[in-house]
Amino acid sequence: MRANYTKTYHIIFDAFGVAKELLNSEEFALKILLEVPKLIGMKILSGPNLVRDYDRGHEGVTGFAIVDFSHVSLHTFVATQEIFLDIFSCKPFDYAAVREYLYGALRVNPDQVETVEVAYPWEKE
Repeated sequence: MRANYTKTYHIIFDAFGVAKELLNSEEFALKILLEVPKLIGMKILSGPNLVRDYDRGHEGVTGFAIVDFSHVSLHTFVATQEIFLDIFSCKPFDYAAVREYLYGALRVNPDQVETVEVAYPWEKE
């Protein structure tokens, strides 16, 4: 057991079959990185920062925002129609609300998504 731990809240949201025009849009990536912190009640301290990847076959956008309790990040892959999002915090947030927002924003169904809500062994009650 880890001494003096802080409980963490961590969701990994990986979606497949996302429209290429969304995944190729820096504006769309920026919108996600601005909206998710609002949704989970956190203030952006730095960013969002975006980088476009032009590597042939791996085109997409990578983005990162540092929030007052940790971070929100995303990576898009246009050719394979994938997006990988990570939200990590030391402050509780509503996993269900995040999932519902992302389903709508990405225009995907739950069967197009792999979600992991990370729970570390020392945090189990």
